Amino acid sequence: MHYRTLLIFMVNDDELEIAVLHHLKIANVDYAFSIARNLGVDTETIISELEKLEKQGYVKKVFGKGLKRTRAKMKRSPEVTKHHTYYMLTKEGKEYLKNKWKNQS
Repeated sequence: MHYRTLLIFMVNDDELEIAVLHHLKIANVDYAFSIARNLGVDTETIISELEKLEKQGYVKKVFGKGLKRTRAKMKRSPEVTKHHTYYMLTKEGKEYLKNKWKNQS
């Protein structure tokens, strides 16, 4: 099953956190609207989830002129749009996701 299809089926209140983290693991760097579109969830819900995950230390905002498509794997254009707020997984977020996947198996 393609990961995008898997995530759409996974998304509910309990698993949204894991779906967002998994999306960021695949995408490396992405912004709320794109995550929402890929998960089939409204943007406001994703923004709230990203803020919660940032407070927990699982994601961080990414800024800077050097953010290119090589880091934002799901972007179609060579450069990312500078006015979006991009997020990426932290080391803690990767560990948390890894442990959650182990526990679900």
